[in-house]
Amino acid sequence: MSKPSFFRFIPSKAGGVSRREFLAASALAGVAACSASPLGAGQPELKTPVPGKDPRLMVHSSTPLVMETPCELLLGSQTTPADLLFVRNNAQPQGSSTIKPLTANNWKIEVGGMLAQAVTIHAADLAALDQVEHEMVLQCSGNSRSLFAPSAATKGTQWGRGGMGNVRFAGVRLATLVDRYQLKIDPGARFVTASGADEPAGAEQDFEHSLPLDEALARSFIALRLGDQPLPAIHGGPVRLVTPGYYGTMQIKWLNKLLFTAEESHHTSQIPHYRTPRAPLAPGSSFDFTFANSDPNWAMKVKCVVLSPSVAARLAPGKVKVEGVAFNDGKAPIESVLVSTNRGESWQKAEITRPTSPYAWSRWRAELPLGSGKQQIWAQAIDALGRGQPGDGAVAWNPQGYAWNGVEKIEVEVG
Repeated sequence: MSKPSFFRFIPSKAGGVSRREFLAASALAGVAACSASPLGAGQPELKTPVPGKDPRLMVHSSTPLVMETPCELLLGSQTTPADLLFVRNNAQPQGSSTIKPLTANNWKIEVGGMLAQAVTIHAADLAALDQVEHEMVLQCSGNSRSLFAPSAATKGTQWGRGGMGNVRFAGVRLATLVDRYQLKIDPGARFVTASGADEPAGAEQDFEHSLPLDEALARSFIALRLGDQPLPAIHGGPVRLVTPGYYGTMQIKWLNKLLFTAEESHHTSQIPHYRTPRAPLAPGSSFDFTFANSDPNWAMKVKCVVLSPSVAARLAPGKVKVEGVAFNDGKAPIESVLVSTNRGESWQKAEITRPTSPYAWSRWRAELPLGSGKQQIWAQAIDALGRGQPGDGAVAWNPQGYAWNGVEKIEVEVG
């Protein structure tokens, strides 16, 4: 099987746009950005529930653990260090609240479903197989969920914009496992369904998601490393199923089971959760999710985020340096980032630094003149397929607040 060009192979032992397009239905929904404070509500001291994590991360929840990265902390480097990377867990194994790794010595991955014969793969054996390394955006499906709130409340953690990072995962391609273990997949199989060894509360089963089999065989891999270190326990170590270009919920942590199936899983994490309606929904409406009327949180939408200045920042009049990131599902490069200081009356192009990986974020910067008083900075990205962002992100309102990608709008105080 040929190796996609976007993978970098490593040694096997390596553990002007029209105003109309942007102003339609565009009230100032969601000017709140990453918190202007590095501390979350109810967190009076700098401390962390995860040894090794930066204490400036905002703690939204301790059970299950949810931590957000203040946007200014994402400015320092192209790849996000493990100590600064956000955390979103629905549940997790005992002893996993650390950025240290869990041992892979006794870890097993059961592989079955529509196969001629089920197999058991020992995680410790994966290090001897060909490895790939890939730079990619890791983003929670609920990132920016709080920006839906001005239209109607949604369920779930009210994320700012810091439920994301740009990371380097390394591991073994799923296609390599299929070849190495001679997995004979039934022609009727259309999905690979993965679950993890978390410890859910009550009668819930382990967290589970289904992915399209053709895309999984082309892109997915079993991650063993994050950056230059073994995969941290808090981020799914010792093994995690990773699919570049997909939302973070689909990157299954603590992987212990893979099934080749004809249908998507009926687990609650696949339906009704982590899905969005296919047709527009009036904000505040209820919705009965089915496989026919909704889509799973697979490919990420085009998105642009301002990292600096932060929301409500006090700035001196004159030219202001604005910096941010833009990304999508990796199917086409980010072609342009447009910025505005007059609420979309006119736009100028930002300078973009593009990565080598199609799934990593592009960094962008611009200098904008700002007069005194309350001012807004707008930004939006367009990729080479012509995909962009709606002027009012609330047009994609959904009850669980997934996949916000409206034009970025940051309000600051000048003077």
